[in-house]
Amino acid sequence: MKNPHSLEKPAATLIAAATLLAGMGLPTAALAADGTTPNPSASTSGTGTGTADKDQTNTPITWTLMGVTLTADDKGTLTLPDGQTTPAFDKRPDNASVQGSDGTAIPLTLADAAEEHPDLGVTTGTGILTAEAKDGHPAVRVPATWTTGTATTLSDGTPFTLKDGVWQASYGRTLALKDDNEPPVRNIGLSDGSKHEITWGEPTLHDGKVVREGTASGEIQGQKWQATLTAERDTDHTGLTQAVTAARQAYDEGAGEYTAASLENLADTIEQADELDRTGATDEAMDAMRDRLAEAVGNLDTITWKTDGTTLSHEKGQGYNGKAPDTGDTAPGDTIPLASNDPTLGKLGSITIPRIQNDDPATLTDEDLGVARATGTAHYKGITPNGNRTATWSQDYSYTLGKRVEATGPDGKAIGFTLGHGYLSATVTASLDQANQPKDADVTIDGRKAQVTWSGQVVHTTTTDTTTTYTRQGRVEGDVKVAGTDRTQHWIVYVSASRTEGHVAGLSLIQRKPDGTTSRHDISGFDPSRHEYAITMPADAVADQYTLGHTSAAGDKADVSEGTPIAPTLGANASRILKTTLNGVTYTVTVDFQKAKPTPSNPHARLNGLYVDLTGKAGKGTLIDGWDPDVLDYTIRIGANDPGAYILPEAPSGVTVKAGDVTRSGYATTQYWTTRSADGQSRTYSVTVVRDHGTPTAEEAFTPGAAKDTDGQTPAASRDDTTLVSHGYLLDGEYHVVKDTDYTIPEDGTFAYASKQGQTVQVSESKVRGMTWKYTLNILAPDGVTLANPAPTFTVTYLTRATHEAAITSIIVDGKAIDGFDPSKHEYTAQVDNIDHWTVTADFDKSTGMGVTIHKDHDKATITATSADGLTKSTYTLKVSEKPLTLNCAGIDGATVEGLAHTGADTASMISVVAVLLAAGVACLAAGLTRRLHRGKRGDARTDGDADVTGSQDAE
Repeated sequence: MKNPHSLEKPAATLIAAATLLAGMGLPTAALAADGTTPNPSASTSGTGTGTADKDQTNTPITWTLMGVTLTADDKGTLTLPDGQTTPAFDKRPDNASVQGSDGTAIPLTLADAAEEHPDLGVTTGTGILTAEAKDGHPAVRVPATWTTGTATTLSDGTPFTLKDGVWQASYGRTLALKDDNEPPVRNIGLSDGSKHEITWGEPTLHDGKVVREGTASGEIQGQKWQATLTAERDTDHTGLTQAVTAARQAYDEGAGEYTAASLENLADTIEQADELDRTGATDEAMDAMRDRLAEAVGNLDTITWKTDGTTLSHEKGQGYNGKAPDTGDTAPGDTIPLASNDPTLGKLGSITIPRIQNDDPATLTDEDLGVARATGTAHYKGITPNGNRTATWSQDYSYTLGKRVEATGPDGKAIGFTLGHGYLSATVTASLDQANQPKDADVTIDGRKAQVTWSGQVVHTTTTDTTTTYTRQGRVEGDVKVAGTDRTQHWIVYVSASRTEGHVAGLSLIQRKPDGTTSRHDISGFDPSRHEYAITMPADAVADQYTLGHTSAAGDKADVSEGTPIAPTLGANASRILKTTLNGVTYTVTVDFQKAKPTPSNPHARLNGLYVDLTGKAGKGTLIDGWDPDVLDYTIRIGANDPGAYILPEAPSGVTVKAGDVTRSGYATTQYWTTRSADGQSRTYSVTVVRDHGTPTAEEAFTPGAAKDTDGQTPAASRDDTTLVSHGYLLDGEYHVVKDTDYTIPEDGTFAYASKQGQTVQVSESKVRGMTWKYTLNILAPDGVTLANPAPTFTVTYLTRATHEAAITSIIVDGKAIDGFDPSKHEYTAQVDNIDHWTVTADFDKSTGMGVTIHKDHDKATITATSADGLTKSTYTLKVSEKPLTLNCAGIDGATVEGLAHTGADTASMISVVAVLLAAGVACLAAGLTRRLHRGKRGDARTDGDADVTGSQDAE
């Protein structure tokens, strides 16, 4: 009878299978119950039966796996019944277990597992599921199989096949490659829906097609796979192939015609085109390469040969030929160098070709003294290294032989010879002196003076209403050899010496004030037959400097001939007696000065007198000649060696007097005094002292050198050309061009100009003022008719060290020279006894002709020195202060005017100054004591004792 607690086998099998499937994560399967199941609480033995405890009976346990009821073998190990298999697992059974009918489970271990891949993405396996007997459970040993995954193909259904351990598949069709060789796709799909990037190879050329191979790879369940694709397009290389063929032909024909560098460039391009022609290049790349080939052919550089910048002409396959574009100015050489644009030829691209034998000789003609000209054409011929081609060259030449024999005319300029009938000739001009003797009329040939033969003493005179021209003719001739040849030249130089005087049309007086300003005064009633004149100037102009000027009846066309300068002399009342010699006639002009007229205004400020001591002592002398209290300006004339005039103003009680400004012009000095009465009336008195002098000042003695023509050989632009090449001045033999028409000329320089060949230039000069002259150039064109209109004029100021100097040599305050004076220092200070009564003057070199003005303003004096040429001024300032009260004296208003001053080497003034200073010192001691008795505080009004203070000063 059956155990009532047992289950039917199908039911036990169902439970065991359900349990195993649950452990495997698989769905339960229908089980057939074909055995009994032991009581779950009962223990089991190795035979599959258990012994029940005292409360239970033994219940057999049935064990199942995957719906299959296991049976025990002779050892009690659970296994499959004979001929029975278990279903395949859907994954590897690493966690399977056997289910007991009592609800217990036996965990199984997978042993001897083996797997394989029948398809990409599919894994099948076999193994033994085992368990050891323990805890009352039996041992288990059951074979097992499993299958996982799904077979994977390419997206188009192409299957993979296993090769060398990698699943491989080729895409089922060939793709179309784009025109630019770009692939049509970038990714490939698998049947599982995944996308994978394709790696494309470089384009290759196969059977007229451009082909690119692509691959994609990956891994599925540890299985490596690779898919391949092919993309292609049709291509045509005919155009490129033809272009390469044409380029090769140009290369093969270019040897000796084109430069190595350009041929090498073409060869490189052909090689690159060949390489491209063997590849699956794009149409665009092949088009670009055809362009490069065409460019390389077009850039083939024809081999050229040149000399001296000129390229020889050349036809392809022919030789080279050329001629110099300019005529050579030197003797042709035996060879000429040719330079190529190909440095691989010759010596770094250079060769020489020789002059042909028996070339035509040069033709010789005389050109200048000692110089002959050779003219002709030189021919050269040679072979070039690029294909042994002929190169020819010709060069016209015209050069001189010999050395110019130095020939200079009377003006020191080179003589220009012209070719005559079998000889060389030249005409030069010279000057006549006022005695009509040739002056500076030497002709020098090859360093030796040639003797000019003059036409006796015959002087040709041509007189017009305004001028007289004197002319003499001469001639000199000889022979010279052309150095380096056997050629002899005969030469003749014709000399024409002349001078033109402008008739004297008038005289004028040129006045220059101490501050450098000038003015011109015409002398009325001029008649050339009358030789003595007089002119009267204002009384206050007595201290100015004067020279004579003149005008020519010919205007700017001819000068008046001036004689040696004559120093002016003094006449009565300091009048100037000026003399000048013009055209051999001496004219005398006496410059008188108006007498100062009485000035009755401000009578309360009258002086008692002006006292003059001509002995050089600082003391009260005699009353000045012509004294009148209402006449404010006086003039004193002293001899060249007189010590000077000490002038002392004397004022009545209640009138103060102060020494004021000083003006000095050459040998004339004016001292001013200002008087003031108690009721405020004021006057200014002046005394001008004029010293006679026998030597002219630097300005009076200056005469500029004769104007020079530095050219005369520059070709004129036309026959009626009246323009100069330039103008300027000569200094130390060097000509300096100046663009301005009003300029200065350095010391020892003379006005100069550069005329053109064939022009005749007559220079007229006139003194404008001081050191300034005006030059007018009357220029006759080479046609002998056209005259420059207007004639060019130039105003020049001559600079000399003396006439350009504007510097004083000392400052004298109250008769005492300031210590430490330096002409380059322009600011000084000094102490005086009385700030209201002090004198100042300045010493300077009178021989220069400079002027000095001194302006006093209470405690300050401004001293301005102006050069004789009027171009330079120097200003000095003096600031004075009163000495301490214990040293004060009454002050100084007396002045030594036009004392013997520094005139170069003259030292007499220093002795005079010392004596004056000693006298002034004694006067200060005495006056100081007196002043302290009469003077209160500094703010007190001056007493009568201050009104007639005396003192001394050297003023120059």
